[in-house]
Amino acid sequence: MAEQTDVKTITRTVNAKWKGDLRSEAQVRDCPPFFTDEPKGRGGLFEFPTPAEYVLSGLSGCSVAHVEMFAKEVGMPLTDCRVEGRLTMGRFEPDDERSRAGGILGIEFDIEVTSPGTREELDRVQQLFREKCVLYLFAKSAVPVTDSWTLIPPA
Repeated sequence: MAEQTDVKTITRTVNAKWKGDLRSEAQVRDCPPFFTDEPKGRGGLFEFPTPAEYVLSGLSGCSVAHVEMFAKEVGMPLTDCRVEGRLTMGRFEPDDERSRAGGILGIEFDIEVTSPGTREELDRVQQLFREKCVLYLFAKSAVPVTDSWTLIPPA
């Protein structure tokens, strides 16, 4: 008999097809397809975002969504939220210790929250974010991740 568990799982599926010149076409659910590419210096055409840029887009989008969720949870009104994400990579020899995470040296997020709320509310949102944002925690388990937060009063 299979072991019963209380863990609920979600599986996301993406199908990608090779399109030549280091490009791929990816499909998620019934959404429009999207494409990945590599810089010309690596043999790509550089017409579309790179896979690393898509990863960073996913992390940044997840961050925006979680800021909204946690702001609601603490009762902080949200007028706007913007996240600038940066992923820094190095090219290292395979036996170089720094290549252990694929050469990713770190990820940085600048998170700007526009709200009439208080700094204390933003601090609580930040705490919840660092404890519960799924992709933030995933990234942080692999590479150094830093985040800086700014509260901007509405105009």
